[in-house]
Amino acid sequence: MPRNNANPKTVLLATRVTPRIKHIIVQLAQREGLAVSEWLRNIVVMELKRNSALPAMIQVPEYGINVKAE
Repeated sequence: MPRNNANPKTVLLATRVTPRIKHIIVQLAQREGLAVSEWLRNIVVMELKRNSALPAMIQVPEYGINVKAE
């Protein structure tokens, strides 16, 4: 995901996985040319959007524009 300085990522979310799961995640992230944290963040955001928990677009009415949500 492109960097967005208007919405800095300041909260850490941690979880534990098995060594096998970690290996798979690392392989998939490398295949896409991403850091593991960026790859995981992309997965979380996609799931939130899929479950309608995160809007796909943010409306900025005072400027008359729509911005794709991260």
